[in-house]
Amino acid sequence: MRVLHLPYGGASRGRWIRDPRVVVALVAAVCLLVEAVLAKNVIEVELDSFSQFAALWIFIVYLVSGLRDRRSAIVFSGVTILATAAVLVLYAV
Repeated sequence: MRVLHLPYGGASRGRWIRDPRVVVALVAAVCLLVEAVLAKNVIEVELDSFSQFAALWIFIVYLVSGLRDRRSAIVFSGVTILATAAVLVLYAV
């Protein structure tokens, strides 16, 4: 009978979260969800398709750019958050 040996401790636990692509993807996903909930329930406005998916467009630019270091992940995550905030502020005014 074969036994499945899974790593335990610090071997590979949490290693996927250190991947810059995963971090930027999670930030973009959270921004899309927050933007959708706030636009519909708080601001009560319907966003156009380009503004609605601003975080997704930035994530696509990140993937196409080929930058995979930690600094670029932080920059693209910050830009994603700022763009989401800007869209919500512009529609709230």
